[in-house]
Amino acid sequence: MPGLASTTIPLRPRLAAWWREPRLNGWALASLAGLLFLRRPDALLTPQLWAEDGSVFLLGQDAKGFAALFEPYMGYLHTLPRLTAWAAHALLDAAWWPAFYNAVAFAVWLGVLARLFSSRLDLPHRPWLAAGVLLAVQTPEILLNLTNAQWAGALLLLQQSLLARPQGTAQRAGDLVLVGLFGLTGPFIIPLLPLFAWRWWRDRHADNLAPLLLAGLCAAIQGACLHHAAITFEHQHAPLDTAAAVVALARRLVVWPLLGPTAARDLPAIIQAGFGAAAFGFLVWRTVRASAHRSTRLVLLGAGVLLMSAGFIRMRPDTWTGDDLAFSDRYFFHARVILLWLLAFELDAVGRTTVLISRLALIAAFFTHLPVYRFPAPPDFRWRERCEPIRRGAAADIPILPAGWTLHYPGRPASDPR
Repeated sequence: MPGLASTTIPLRPRLAAWWREPRLNGWALASLAGLLFLRRPDALLTPQLWAEDGSVFLLGQDAKGFAALFEPYMGYLHTLPRLTAWAAHALLDAAWWPAFYNAVAFAVWLGVLARLFSSRLDLPHRPWLAAGVLLAVQTPEILLNLTNAQWAGALLLLQQSLLARPQGTAQRAGDLVLVGLFGLTGPFIIPLLPLFAWRWWRDRHADNLAPLLLAGLCAAIQGACLHHAAITFEHQHAPLDTAAAVVALARRLVVWPLLGPTAARDLPAIIQAGFGAAAFGFLVWRTVRASAHRSTRLVLLGAGVLLMSAGFIRMRPDTWTGDDLAFSDRYFFHARVILLWLLAFELDAVGRTTVLISRLALIAAFFTHLPVYRFPAPPDFRWRERCEPIRRGAAADIPILPAGWTLHYPGRPASDPR
């Protein structure tokens, strides 16, 4: 049958053709979902609540219902977790709440990966960019839990600032929903607002103005919440130790991601600082020079600086007396992803040396952390058995993740029908 023979293409050529011109299709989406699942399979196989999943969002929904949506926590709104908790309470038995929470978080992370393949994004080496999200070194703190889904949401906002103008009503509405949802989920819309302004300045059209205005409104709301809460910490008022700051940033952003935890712990501070400064200088030089995708590189570099600056002000790593590479790791995640993205941009550079350096750095980032790519399963606190008091509205202390965290459920009055 000639027709059948002509359509039966061997797998390897098909994969090679897809890699050259990657697009999102069924098997690509399934592959991304599978790889994401393999990082933390327990999140879907034995789902459990994580920290504020229970102590803030579950309890807030249980006590106030939909009104909890408008209640800030840590100085800002958490729209996605609040809506998720509301939907879980309305639709599901308590035994299924952790599964629903984690499924929402999984969908957000998968959305980040899938949107990298959007035709509205002019990006090279999209499979490498997806790998940057999947493989960027991190602790289990932010991956696939509802509390920290806002960190994936910040990447969606960053992607939004790079998108070409929407074509059609559905895309316009989708853009605005995404900006509104994640603009009011976490504080990241504040440091990322200049990127939306730059997008509109570069292409002054109503399709770019509307997201900018919405992003500005969200930033104003979150900023007002932060100002009203006035949450500050003692370490934020300490004098800046410039040398310690350089070493801390170099260790967390460059040395650990590219050379591994042993080098990050054992190399002398001066070597780590020099290595970090050289890497940052290389990326800045490659970004500002005239080249393909220069505008996108500038946006990514700017996003990394803005997000890392906000995290630095919040945590002040120059004041730490030690660094176990786990404390406050989430504040460095975005910058590490952007580091890998900018290195991936260099894979088609003209200079052979630049290409070699970038390839070696990406290979090192992959193989150095391959043994810990899959996070070990945490203790199973048997939520399905322990949630019975919540069904009855009885007070109970229920262990949840991370280990050592307890959900102190206060119970409900007997007259409360929930």
